[in-house]
Amino acid sequence: MTPDELAARIQHTNVRPQATRADVERLLAECLEHGFNGAMVSPIWVPLAAATLNGSAVRVCTALDFPMGGGTTASVARAAAEAVRMGAHEVDVMTKVGWLRSGMETEYRAHMAEVVSAAAGAPVKAMLEAALLTLTELARAVELCVEAGVSYVKNSSGFGGGDATPELVAELRGLAGDRVGVKASGGIRTRQDAEALLSAGADLLGSSAGVRIVTGEPGSAQPDAY
Repeated sequence: MTPDELAARIQHTNVRPQATRADVERLLAECLEHGFNGAMVSPIWVPLAAATLNGSAVRVCTALDFPMGGGTTASVARAAAEAVRMGAHEVDVMTKVGWLRSGMETEYRAHMAEVVSAAAGAPVKAMLEAALLTLTELARAVELCVEAGVSYVKNSSGFGGGDATPELVAELRGLAGDRVGVKASGGIRTRQDAEALLSAGADLLGSSAGVRIVTGEPGSAQPDAY
């Protein structure tokens, strides 16, 4: 896989709460320079990302109800609609892990379905937090999210939900089949990591170490890159 092919599968990420405008501008410049699939930023930076990336092939992505997943359905749906209005092309959304583990499957599915509707056609990626789930719960999470209309299932937010591994990605690929995409996130720091996850069945990778992955140089990645 060439560096360009690899970059086209990476959503280069900085959603750290301490990220400054300069940090985000550097991330966006790196996305344009290296041709990353997308720039993943917090909602407050979506207008800046949309303006900076306008006319390019880089997609503006944002993460909602992140990282705790404690927002009400109404508030998360409003946030999804607002993000799209501000210029986000894709939204990654925390799922309600506590609802799933409480047997509240109807509520879990309905929450994601309402967010999908609010996103008005923009792809929604469901952050499953797989490390917090049993294999049976993970299978149900994938099924309910597929039923809700998400475009991708994602193993983790990168915070508390565990790192991506080839074994976990292969499990998600098997559960999802060809119905939805699979995004891997968490602990992806090297080209070897990235290629192993893509080989296991990931369609997209989320990482703050995008430049390091495609060039070997650190770029804007920090030691805690996820």
